Amino acid sequence: MAAYNTLLVRIQLLVAIFPGVLSQSTSVAQNSYDSLTKLNCSQFKAIIEAANLQQRYKSPSPLTLFVFVDAAYNRLPPYMVTNLYDRSSANNGGANEYVSSFTVDGVIETSSFSKATPYPTWSVKSRKLFLNMRNLRVGNTASGQAGPTKYFANGAMIVQPNIQAGQHVIHILDRVLPLPLFETVLAYVSGYNPDKKIYKFFELFMSKLSVAPQEDSINNYQRQVRSVLVNLAQPVTFFLPSDRAVERIPEGKKGELLGNPKKLLRIITLHIVPKQALYTSLVNHNEQFNTQYNSGRVVFRKNFDREAVYVSGALRQGSTVTARVSSPNITVLNGVVHHIDEVLGFVYKTVMQEISLDPVTTNFEQLIKRARIDLQQTLGASNGVYVFAPTTEAMQAILNIDDNYINDQALINMVLERSILQPDQFISLTDHSGGYESFNIAKSRYNSEIIKIYSAGNDTWVEGGYVKARVVKPDIGCINGVVHQIDAVFGIPTRDLPHTIFCEDWLQSTYIQLKFVGLDNYMRDTQLMRNQACKFSANTPAGNAVPNTGNRIRDTDLSSSSTSTIYQDLCGYTVHRCEFTFFVPNGTAIDNFQRTTYGKTIMQNRKRWRWILRRLLTFREVIYLDRMAPGSQRVMYSDNGDEVVLRTDSRSNIPSAQRTAYIKFESVEAKVIHSDIGATNGVMHIIDSVLFVLDDLTRDVSSAPIAAHGSIFLLTMQFVLAFWMTTDR
Repeated sequence: MAAYNTLLVRIQLLVAIFPGVLSQSTSVAQNSYDSLTKLNCSQFKAIIEAANLQQRYKSPSPLTLFVFVDAAYNRLPPYMVTNLYDRSSANNGGANEYVSSFTVDGVIETSSFSKATPYPTWSVKSRKLFLNMRNLRVGNTASGQAGPTKYFANGAMIVQPNIQAGQHVIHILDRVLPLPLFETVLAYVSGYNPDKKIYKFFELFMSKLSVAPQEDSINNYQRQVRSVLVNLAQPVTFFLPSDRAVERIPEGKKGELLGNPKKLLRIITLHIVPKQALYTSLVNHNEQFNTQYNSGRVVFRKNFDREAVYVSGALRQGSTVTARVSSPNITVLNGVVHHIDEVLGFVYKTVMQEISLDPVTTNFEQLIKRARIDLQQTLGASNGVYVFAPTTEAMQAILNIDDNYINDQALINMVLERSILQPDQFISLTDHSGGYESFNIAKSRYNSEIIKIYSAGNDTWVEGGYVKARVVKPDIGCINGVVHQIDAVFGIPTRDLPHTIFCEDWLQSTYIQLKFVGLDNYMRDTQLMRNQACKFSANTPAGNAVPNTGNRIRDTDLSSSSTSTIYQDLCGYTVHRCEFTFFVPNGTAIDNFQRTTYGKTIMQNRKRWRWILRRLLTFREVIYLDRMAPGSQRVMYSDNGDEVVLRTDSRSNIPSAQRTAYIKFESVEAKVIHSDIGATNGVMHIIDSVLFVLDDLTRDVSSAPIAAHGSIFLLTMQFVLAFWMTTDR
């Protein structure tokens, strides 16, 4: 049901933004000009009128037009509206050039799109359109499943294709495109750009190599760089390092590179992907491309919100450098330019320099400086240093747990040991695209504890110290190792159990049910000041949020609470802090249960449904499955008084973290499909079904104990003592 509602929200949103997007593409008028108003493209039509080109778009001559809808135009910030075209040009030349740059002679339907060559437009400056079709992967990238075919023009997705308007064809885009530039890639980087700027990457590296002695007719700048970047017959993608990226390189390192023309040629060609115009919208997460001169490869990485895009580049048998794409998708005559914030393939920083120089990880540097001396020395070793560096935001979230953590020597050492791999360990995150069911493992310096690495939901994830972290920036090559930036701190969860569940995209249906029966409040951490905010994937419906004003119970909360309510629900409502193990049914399990006759009956009865969910929950006991021996089993006393059995398979030849585990009640059993995700007040394990038996339809659930495991008397006395201590005496 939740999946259906999510789909419905997306459809409604799509229809609101792009009217007619789901309708059959049929003729709405006899020409493109008269069609635009009916297609809600009146702003594009207004530019045609400003250019006095009405007759062109009313003529019977075949043409193809790429347009935006009014809703997309209305979302533009004022400066983009003003700069969309030159409004002060003579004879309305700016408006003319804009609409002409998105008009192609003849009928071009999506079935004939070709990425081999750009399409000439009616622009007087010969601006180009790059038309592509791609089957973007959907869901988990590990599956490699091709999604529906999507069509793009200069990186903008066509949301309503092939609209017939007499002899004209209209394609509606998902955004307002800027004017393509009328210079080549080489001209752009050498000063023929809107800012009239000669970029230092060209000035210091490319131009110097162009006059340096060349090895032969093949291994030279003219053939491998210049001819590719000015060729109008084949598209090209160029990654342009910022001036700051070049300036950061120490003068000595620059000198070494300039003194080695062969290496410099490989570095420059690593920034070139030939024969393809690769817009960020039409590449997959972790998709790899070979570069010019066979110098190496680049890998695109799309961050969770799809607004942040990274590219990793490594020379063959060299270390990887990962750069953020700071200004993407600049269309030029023969391809596309992406501005990036690092020089790909050129490694010159140590691990500590990388952590300290990047503002994203400076807080982690402060923690390192307070760690044991031997751990600091480990990060300064000459080679083999591989570290997961939490972002500043992740480090700041620890303050919600312990506002004095920076003075806790034991905690600092623990975090750092869990963040550094053992000397014999190595892992490349951009090389791994397997899902959780086939995760890779590496061992940290903390008691050889396992770190899991996998891909899911178009992101790369790591788990260490029972904390799940999204990889923000992977495989940052350093002289003595590799840094991976992550958005959490290993060993220190910063969300309580219900919030951890809420932050999982695939547990949205589950969270809704927990909230319906009140278990979201029951399982909250009453000592936590605030949960770290969720960051959902691009697939999560807009507007989803969970109230998070802080969980900590204070004196004022107690004084305004009902004594009977506190007694009935010791957990989640008092200063008493409960710890849980929860076997959480995933969204598919909830949806499947809801489709059954008995599932519908159960889920409409809030008390009975809550009682069944409490079967999967244990109170004041944290059970980590990776600590269970192979083939072992144990009894767990559930929150509703049931006894359930936990067991692991008997395969002793694989690490404990990769063994399959099960939870069983009477005759029914569920498989654990993701284990040991920690929270501030417990741990959760995700399972593939709800543990339901037919007797659950009729059994008495009115007298189920609050917590079968442990002493009710002891819990009551703890509450009385806590209440007495917080009351004015």
